[in-house]
Amino acid sequence: MKTIEKVHIIPLGFERSVAVEPVRVLGGVRAHIITIGGEFAEKYKLYEKQRYFEEVVKADLENLGLGVEVHYADLFDFRMAVGAISRLVVEEKSAGSEVYLNLSSHGRLVSVASALTGWYHGVRMFYVFAERYASDEEEERIYGRSVCEKPIIFEIPNLEFVKISEEEKYALLYLHRERGMKLSKLAEKLEKQFPHIYSFSGEGRRKEQGLLNKVNRRVVSKLEARGLIEKEKVGRNVIIRLTELGEFFALLG
Repeated sequence: MKTIEKVHIIPLGFERSVAVEPVRVLGGVRAHIITIGGEFAEKYKLYEKQRYFEEVVKADLENLGLGVEVHYADLFDFRMAVGAISRLVVEEKSAGSEVYLNLSSHGRLVSVASALTGWYHGVRMFYVFAERYASDEEEERIYGRSVCEKPIIFEIPNLEFVKISEEEKYALLYLHRERGMKLSKLAEKLEKQFPHIYSFSGEGRRKEQGLLNKVNRRVVSKLEARGLIEKEKVGRNVIIRLTELGEFFALLG
């Protein structure tokens, strides 16, 4: 019998108490901190301050008995933020973990990225109401920008998000990687990935047309109707590309 592990995902800005105190209340076995660092450190002048909060929050969580992993991303890049948070959510959900996502441990932009991810994947999200803001630099070092000694934790209601099939999801991921392709190439990739769906008897042109028709019916027409892809005529070929909305769905995984 497998024990369900409670895991926290914490996109981290200049915060400490709103990142740590809810974990103290809710419990957990593992936490992922996503913050600016590594190859993204030099982009922002306040990196040294960010590194301080990375280190103290990691230490605080480890003192609570959690295993902690730190992941670096440019969280001021909305697409990268969505991708970084989604990757961890998918990884932990695939492992059967109960995922908690903190929407209050970074700024507004990252809160939106987190909420979008949480709604799409159906994980538990919460916002922490702090008592007040830090009054000076010393208090900020102790608590972070928000002072939270007795956390009021508000769980965000989950919404029914538009879901797409595994075939559609795979197509979006591949189109995102390739930045556009012909229908025949997409059909080839789907045939290899889902042979139990896209297997045809016969040979030659008849088999090829059957595959293209099925891919168009099951995947392409649905994605196009949702505004996730668009078709562009390039010479004699029709190229399928992601729309901006399609990019976000691809990043959500």
